This record gives sequence, C-alpha cells and structure tokens, in this order.
Amino acid sequence: MPSTPAHKRLAGKFMFKKTFPQGFESDALVELVAHIYTEEEAEVACALSFTPKPAALIARRLKRPVSEIRPILEAMSERLTIIGVKAAGVPLYGFAMLVPGVYEFQMIRSRGEGADLAHYKRFAELFEDLYSEYLAWAQPRTLGKDLRFGRIVAVEKSLERTSGVMPLATDRYSEIVERNKSFCLVNVCACRREQELLGKGCGRGMDVCSGMGMLADLAIEKGLARRVSREEFMEAKTRASSLGLVHMVDNLTDPMQVCSCCTCCCGALRMLKDYNVPTVIVGSHFEAAVDETLCNGCGKCAKTCPMEAITLSGEKKKKKARVNYARCIGCGLCIDKCDKTRALSLKERAGHKPPSKNPVDYYSERVQELMGKDLPFLKMLGLGVGSALYDIAPRKLSGPRYKGKG
Repeated sequence: MPSTPAHKRLAGKFMFKKTFPQGFESDALVELVAHIYTEEEAEVACALSFTPKPAALIARRLKRPVSEIRPILEAMSERLTIIGVKAAGVPLYGFAMLVPGVYEFQMIRSRGEGADLAHYKRFAELFEDLYSEYLAWAQPRTLGKDLRFGRIVAVEKSLERTSGVMPLATDRYSEIVERNKSFCLVNVCACRREQELLGKGCGRGMDVCSGMGMLADLAIEKGLARRVSREEFMEAKTRASSLGLVHMVDNLTDPMQVCSCCTCCCGALRMLKDYNVPTVIVGSHFEAAVDETLCNGCGKCAKTCPMEAITLSGEKKKKKARVNYARCIGCGLCIDKCDKTRALSLKERAGHKPPSKNPVDYYSERVQELMGKDLPFLKMLGLGVGSALYDIAPRKLSGPRYKGKG
C-alpha cells in the first residue's frame, strides 16, 4: 500500500517524535507502517494514547461519530495492531509500541491457523530493513549512555558457583517466578520466527519465551500464549539453558517477562554482539572469572559463549581461557560447561546497578538518559509522586501484589 501523510505521522509516533523531534526517521519504517495499517487506521492509531480509553473519547478526539470509529478500533484490536482491553466490561483501546508490541504480536500470530504467510514474510523483510537502518543510526548516539532497557539473568545453576558475593532475589529467575501468580509460554519466539520467515532461523527453543503477571494474562487472552504452571515455567527455562539460550528480563524488580534469547536471532542480543550497543541491555549482576590454576584449556567455555567473550591464549599445550570483560554479559552458560575442572565461576560485576523498583522510575530513568539532560523540576516531582503512588497501590503489573487470573 502506498504511504500517506497519516502513515508518516504514525511512524513519527512510533519513534516518539514529540519527545525527540530530532529522532530517527526512515522510509523503511513508513513502508512498514503502510504495510500494517490502512490510511484510515493510521489516522485512528495516531489519536490513541498509552492509557487505554473508550471508543467514545477516541471518536471525540477525531471529531467523528463513534459508530464509525468503533469498528475500526475493533478490527485493529483483533489484528493486535493496537491494544484492546476491557475494564468493568467496557472495551478500551490504547496505542501499542512497535517494539515491544506490534512486532512481537505479528510474528507470534504468523504461526496461527490460516496465516497469510506472504503478508507476514513481507512484514519480516521490512522490519529487518528497519532494524539495520535504526541500529546504524543509534550506535553512535548511544555511546556513553546508560540506558538499561533490559537485563540479563544468569542461568540458575551457575549461581551455585559465585565468588565473594551472594546472589540477590532479583538475580534468580526462580525467585522472580516465585513472586508471581500468572505464567505463560508464548506460542513461538517472535525473533526466531522472524528469522525463520527470512530463511535464517536457528529453530532453538521456539516455545520457551515467557511472560508473568499482567503480560501473561494479556498474551493468553489474545491467543498468543498458553497458561502454564510455575513448575512448567521453570522446566522451560531449564530446557532453554540446555539449548544455550540467554535469559533476559525487563530491568525491573518485578519484571513481566523472562525471554530466552540467542545471539543469531534476538534483536536485543544482536545489538550487543553485532552492533556494539552495550548499554541497551545490561549484563547480569555477575561476570565470568577464570582460575588459571584449574583451567585445562579444553575450550568448552569459548564454544558455548554467545558473545564470543572467551578465547584461549598461551602456548599450544598450556592454553588458558581469557575473558573479554567488554563483551561478557554474565549469562552463566560457560559455568555450566566447565563441569570437569570447575575453573570458571561468577564474580560481582564492577559498577553493577540494581533494577528500577517500579515502572514509573524505569520510565523516568530511561527518558532522562536518552534526553541527555535533567528533566524539569515539575516533571520530576510528578514522576516522584507517581512512583510513590505506584508503590502503595494495592495492585501491580507483576509480582506478589498482582491480582491476576493465574
């Protein structure tokens, strides 16, 4: 579909042009938007906010009859190009980000019955073009910024071999899981599905990415995932570890997802490995350490390291493992492989920062770093009040106070 001014406005909304007017622009993004939304749908999507609202309010904003707008909202909600939820039985509609959001919804849906594979394959091609353009643009602009959108959680078994530090509750996905009530496993990993559509998929662990709390309930309701028990959730994480996948969560005390990622398909890990954008996803609380007196130079750790952070060096028969700490993300996969000599362990990462305590703090910290300046006093005051209110609110998005359906 040819792009229109409405598609260009929606592309700008996806890139937060109001907040970052000098931000990223791309023909690939506009073409992707035009592939997903009709011109009329793009107009309606531009009128949505992150807080879901009833059709009547959205129609009023668009100055159109609600009888015209409601079917458009319902159609987009059905295709998961916007967010559709219900509160007290009333349908509400909100804006969905491109990532995480529309991208994942479409790639997971592409495995559904009667899926239009040509449509989804074209989506994957356009998204890959956009991804390459965006990373080339973002790489020099993120240098020196401490963004921390997500964080790595070490393989659970590797935490048995830590030196000089006790793992925190936020370091163990078993404890993160224990604090939740609702769990799901997605029907298919979005990133690995995208690469599969492009003919480059690895096929490892297509069903091990997962959600908790509100995200789990929403994904199940939308047919993107299946509800599982806490035990089945943990079994999937163990299986993912055995496949050499890295566990990544939201950078929150109570995250809503534990993705299990590979560096060949996962967009976030590819940022770290191939584009050297190290602060977008931060390493775990730990990093690998080698005891050279025990290392026999077998190379198992180097072969399993997803970031190619471990190499062997030294004389031919006396090679030892060496860790490049600029690349080590503390995933713990190498620890499990070093089972004979136990020369590898985890040590505390220098400069480690704990995750944000709630979504309001998470938002303010990310925006402040991206803008490269302090937020205005009144804005910071408002966020501070919002953070305090979130902490005392009886309901949460995830964690022990989430009153979900699980």
